[in-house]
Amino acid sequence: MIDWSPIRLGDIVSFLGFALGGLSVIFMMKSDIRALALRLGFLEETVKKETSGQNKKIDEQGEKIDKFGEFLTLMGRYEERMSTMRKHIDELRHGRGFIVQPPPPFREDGA
Repeated sequence: MIDWSPIRLGDIVSFLGFALGGLSVIFMMKSDIRALALRLGFLEETVKKETSGQNKKIDEQGEKIDKFGEFLTLMGRYEERMSTMRKHIDELRHGRGFIVQPPPPFREDGA
């Protein structure tokens, strides 16, 4: 058998007050939670739109960087060719690699 003597009416009223207070908080928060869910939905859509725009911009920037890399490679090759040509010109100035006719034989009569 259950002994009901230690339970008083005040205890029951307090328990019911806490229970009703908790339930009222839950029902009051229900509308706030729905409003937050709605705002989060709008926020997700906005982020998706902005992210897709950013992804396009990032892809465009990547393409530009690739073209710039190709341009730098081309300029490096051009600079290498120019330095090779300078080297060959310097060698020609020193007479290396330059084909000339032999000088005419020396004559003592001055002719």
